[in-house]
Amino acid sequence: MIKMYFHAKTTAVTKAMKWLANHDAIFTARDIKKQPLTREEILYMFSLTEEGTDDLISTRSKAYKALPQSVQDMGMNELVDLLQQNPGILKNPIVVDRNKLATGFDLETIREFVPASYRKKELASFFKILNGGNKNTLGVSPA
Repeated sequence: MIKMYFHAKTTAVTKAMKWLANHDAIFTARDIKKQPLTREEILYMFSLTEEGTDDLISTRSKAYKALPQSVQDMGMNELVDLLQQNPGILKNPIVVDRNKLATGFDLETIREFVPASYRKKELASFFKILNGGNKNTLGVSPA
């Protein structure tokens, strides 16, 4: 199950929701200002990151800039407490499933959340258009 977490209805959130819906992805969306993240959800997100706090925290946000202390100087428990109380520090949106995490709206990364069979079908359609509807006139294969 795909889950999308957001703290403000931005263009990126709207685009991500529309894209997932248009690609028949089953997902839930949750405003984390109204329904805060649990400790377990935050720790799970961190477990899916490659760059730790850099993958989840928006250093350009007003909420981040207003912090009295760097998140790099915090212990994990302190950081989790901070994120629960100040969700505006997080990137927006955050999309997760069982083994993937993406932030913001980027076509390349969000495509990973639709099944491989759907991506293959979409790619085959692209090649059909590319080949002018003819069967593989360019010698290019979708798989």
